[in-house]
Amino acid sequence: MTPARKAGRCASLMTASHRIRQEIAAVFASSEVPIEAQARCGPFGLRLGFASRELADTFLPAYIQSAPETVDLDLRFITGDHHDLSGLVPEAAEKPRLLIEDGIYSVWQPAVIPVLFAIDLTAKRGIAWLPTGEAPPWIRSRPAISLIHALMHETPWCAVHGAAVGSRAGFTLLAGEGHSGKTTAALACAKAGWRYAGDDFVAVDSQSGRIEPLFCSARLRPALVETFRNFIGKTSAVSDFNGEPRHELSLADLGDRIGGGRLRATFIPRRRGAVTPAFTPARQSDAFRALLPTTAYELPGWPNEIADKVARIAGLAPVFFADTGTQPMEIPAAFAHQLDRL
Repeated sequence: MTPARKAGRCASLMTASHRIRQEIAAVFASSEVPIEAQARCGPFGLRLGFASRELADTFLPAYIQSAPETVDLDLRFITGDHHDLSGLVPEAAEKPRLLIEDGIYSVWQPAVIPVLFAIDLTAKRGIAWLPTGEAPPWIRSRPAISLIHALMHETPWCAVHGAAVGSRAGFTLLAGEGHSGKTTAALACAKAGWRYAGDDFVAVDSQSGRIEPLFCSARLRPALVETFRNFIGKTSAVSDFNGEPRHELSLADLGDRIGGGRLRATFIPRRRGAVTPAFTPARQSDAFRALLPTTAYELPGWPNEIADKVARIAGLAPVFFADTGTQPMEIPAAFAHQLDRL
């Protein structure tokens, strides 16, 4: 067999996970990163590298920047101009693809604006590759969350779709579908001085009930900007994807008030016509149904494990439906009173 044929045969036999592992290693070996930062994301410490100032400006505002004690993930953000990773794109490029194999986790998300996430769990190295240089709005607000999900797989931690805020009485996890009022309630509490752990996805330890923020971002509907104007200050440009405009906010200025604590109650916000916030006892199964669908949909891989963790989280604390009323700034006092009663 000639050397050329032998090399071709070896290439054809190479597994997908091996190719991805090689490409991740090549990204880290072949490029100097002009912009670096450190951040904490849930229970993990991150070292972030951005191949351009534009990428840093796009993603860094969402991260809680601080020097971690340990680096659990070295993460690079790159575009098609920096590295050609087209060989990792599946043949049916219009379809999403998930690969979990031999310590490699990789997600191809085509959508309108494609992106590839991949992590070598053994080397603790990950990449976020934007072929066109653009990123969908929801990825800008929770960058590379699927890779954090992969890091959590063999731990009690779970990234769950919800908001979380805390006072001296403990933290409440706000669970529910989009447009249910989670962001309004979370920002109202943060404005009133509460600790803020997120309005979209938060990290929860399914054994201890510890809550930690994943990001310091928030996505606010334009109609609510005036309500929170003196709190959020200057707003960013409005992103509009699928007819859902949002202000992409960074709440990094909250400083030490970006943080976590112990889960005390789960509130399921909904609007049922109450003028002032009102609470109705709910069941563990209600919390499970409020948390699981979007969590499982947005975080590819290990659906049974996700469901098990969410079920445990739903049973860690009392659950209430919360009609948040018509005056957002009445929410913090009502939440505090409900937590104090527990």
